Amino acid sequence: MMVLEQAKTDKDYSKLVAHIYQASDFDFVGIALQQPYYPFLIKWRFAAGNQSERFRQIVLRRGFGIAGLVFRTGKPFYNNDLSEYSISNKLYTPIASVESLWGAVAVPISTQSGAVSAVLLAGYRRQQIVSAATVSRLIGYLND
Repeated sequence: MMVLEQAKTDKDYSKLVAHIYQASDFDFVGIALQQPYYPFLIKWRFAAGNQSERFRQIVLRRGFGIAGLVFRTGKPFYNNDLSEYSISNKLYTPIASVESLWGAVAVPISTQSGAVSAVLLAGYRRQQIVSAATVSRLIGYLND
């Protein structure tokens, strides 16, 4: 399942994050973008509900962490116990640690050609269950 859209500007991403945060019950909403040049690092660029600015210091690679996994697979991800992953685990997710997220859902934002250009993540700091229905709800915000 891929989410297709036109290339967005920084202003568009900022508005999207703010809209989802205000219109939903998520405690944190963020967008990670991959740099367009080697080594193609992935960074969290936009956020709402963040506890600090530490999320901006997180640097990921494809296949590691939530954003890296979604970039690599092009598929949504959700998990209800992010605390189970330690730094030695491939699914260790620094964004969950920095933002104290208990559960989160992430979906790819893709270009018209199908390449993943960004990852949209929304999460809870409390024990709120995320599921495939949460994935669908988050995708719905992209299609508004």
